[in-house]
Amino acid sequence: MLKLNRIMLIGGLYLTASSAYAAIAPELDTQNYYEDSAQIAEVTAGSENGWGWQPANIQARFLCESTGDCDTQTETFDPPSDVAPSVPKSIAVIRKGDSSSVSVQWRGGSRGIGTGFRYELYQQHKGQGRSRVYSGSAVSRVHNPGSNKTVSYSVRACNSGGCSPYATSAYYMVKPTYNTGGAVTKPLENVRPPVNLRLSSGVARTQSSEQETALAALSTGFDALKGEVYGNSCWNTTGEDLISSVQNINDQKYTFKQVDTYESLATSLDVKRSGGGSISFGGFSIGGSGSSSLYSETSKVTESSVIVASFVDKRNRYQAKQAHELGMKSIYENQLINGQDKEFRKACGDKFLDTVTTGRKILFTIRVENVAETYSEIKNKTFDLKASLDRYSADGNFSSSEKSTLEEEFRGYSFEILGTQTGGSNPGNLLRLNSITEFMTVLSDFANSNSQDLVNIESTERDYPLPSALAGMNHFDVFTDYTIYRDILQTWGRLDSQVERRCWMLDLNSVEPDAVGQIEDAMGDSFFQGNVSQRDLCDSTKDMIDRFVNFCANQGEWSKCHRPNSSSCVDSVNNGMCMQRPEMITFKGFKLEERRLDVSRGGCLFGPCNKSASVKQCFSDTSTIPDYSRNAVISESYQTPPVNGMVATIDRAWNVKTARNRITKENNRYCLNASATVFGKGGFGSGGRYESNNQMFGFQTRSLGYAL
Repeated sequence: MLKLNRIMLIGGLYLTASSAYAAIAPELDTQNYYEDSAQIAEVTAGSENGWGWQPANIQARFLCESTGDCDTQTETFDPPSDVAPSVPKSIAVIRKGDSSSVSVQWRGGSRGIGTGFRYELYQQHKGQGRSRVYSGSAVSRVHNPGSNKTVSYSVRACNSGGCSPYATSAYYMVKPTYNTGGAVTKPLENVRPPVNLRLSSGVARTQSSEQETALAALSTGFDALKGEVYGNSCWNTTGEDLISSVQNINDQKYTFKQVDTYESLATSLDVKRSGGGSISFGGFSIGGSGSSSLYSETSKVTESSVIVASFVDKRNRYQAKQAHELGMKSIYENQLINGQDKEFRKACGDKFLDTVTTGRKILFTIRVENVAETYSEIKNKTFDLKASLDRYSADGNFSSSEKSTLEEEFRGYSFEILGTQTGGSNPGNLLRLNSITEFMTVLSDFANSNSQDLVNIESTERDYPLPSALAGMNHFDVFTDYTIYRDILQTWGRLDSQVERRCWMLDLNSVEPDAVGQIEDAMGDSFFQGNVSQRDLCDSTKDMIDRFVNFCANQGEWSKCHRPNSSSCVDSVNNGMCMQRPEMITFKGFKLEERRLDVSRGGCLFGPCNKSASVKQCFSDTSTIPDYSRNAVISESYQTPPVNGMVATIDRAWNVKTARNRITKENNRYCLNASATVFGKGGFGSGGRYESNNQMFGFQTRSLGYAL
């Protein structure tokens, strides 16, 4: 493969051994190379920094001008042949939650030479051939392959010179359906009484009472894997007779907790899924509770920690009667006696709701962000924010002065604030806020509102009693042993959180596409099958985790539920063992290099008089790449263009002529480079100064196993 430097020098035309100019020739830019004929053909005539280049062979012209040996005939040149484009650099398939549509995105390569340039996007259902679904100039497309489909996408670039090879994604399951085994469940807050309630006058009611809301859930079955409630009661007792007592709680409380593991996040959000089935990096929560959605959307918990903030308004706690008073229906008791434990679970669940508490609540996760700080520094700042929120909420409100103080204290920081509310005017909506003061306003407004739209916000569960005919037997000899699947779910949850740490920087849902592309280019493609890159490995692993979590959480799919490191666990979508793809994803450890630049120049008699300085700092090894998602210039005095992968904090700057930051690669190591030129004014006027701290954050890539 021909490799041609971007600048074709017209060498030897004017240079001599004694030329002072030759001794100080400008540094050549050797960063951009043309790797194939499609790219070479794009070079046009031009000049830069005193150097010139031509797109064609100039030997004949040089001989004519220097020796006079010129061909008297007019020289003609054939136009260059059409050249097909190069293969697109990568392709990504982004699923859209509970939707049968996907977003397909790709990065283009060289456009080649020719007319009619276009991209062609193809879908391929597993076991079938390719079919074209798009042709045009865009680099993304939303496509609907249909529900419960296993599909892969390929893209190629074409022009009149031909078409490139395909860039092909892994296979993905799109909006899969799972066999629940007949069990029908829903989140606790969504359990409501029937809508056909009527007043004594016969007029339909639009709102149920608080007690009716509680009775719709009290004593019903509970799915201990999904953390959801069955719509069925297995007791003979119904209505108000279910209630043993009602305790008036009337407790309103703010709480703020800092967490740095996904397990503690799930606990703090009260995601009742003992199996750890609420996967975060997979992007899809099991069930529809607001807490589960919030859990799945919250990122970088392990790296920088988050605050879980809540206001909970508890009204009344309803206690169910004892099981022997409720009396199990004979049909379900006989199922247990006859060993039909799965049939019993399908109707009654693993446990039953012993208490139900009504009220309303609002939950938030808050992640502090600052591109110029390390994760440990951000954790410390997150602790400071939690302490301030604890202090300011002690009186049950947030004053305008407290908001102003926090705003000043956290100047220069940004926040990822996600929230969900249960009860109130807009239950279940996922809130996205941009500032800490906006969060404080929403939180206090919710707390101070007088909403009577109460729901079930909390419950406790109890084991079903053994039928008297089976007295003395082990509990799970009678009831389905859901704990087996709970433990497997916990393993998938641990894998999910560890994959998140390896892959978040390649996630197009949270990182800018340009930065993802630069990280991917720096990392290089790690091929598993064909041309599958690190990003595709991450995406297909997320897809696999999502599927197996659902296999283990749905009773009708239990035969497919295996631990990820089990020899029985096969990723049938991509034809390999479950851990093959995750183990190809490199671990990315945090790295930081920083260097200060300080240059000053006083005034002079004849000005302006310049002074320049530069610094360079490289990563210590060749396995570390820049974190191109970090990109900022922090300054109140002088702005330089931001550079992906670098953060420049300019402390002081005046009379600055030029300042430049860049990242280079030298001896296979990435280096930060910062330079500046300042000037002093003539007549011994004011001088110039430039001080900056320059940081290059990065990831050290290495192969590392998983702790499951």
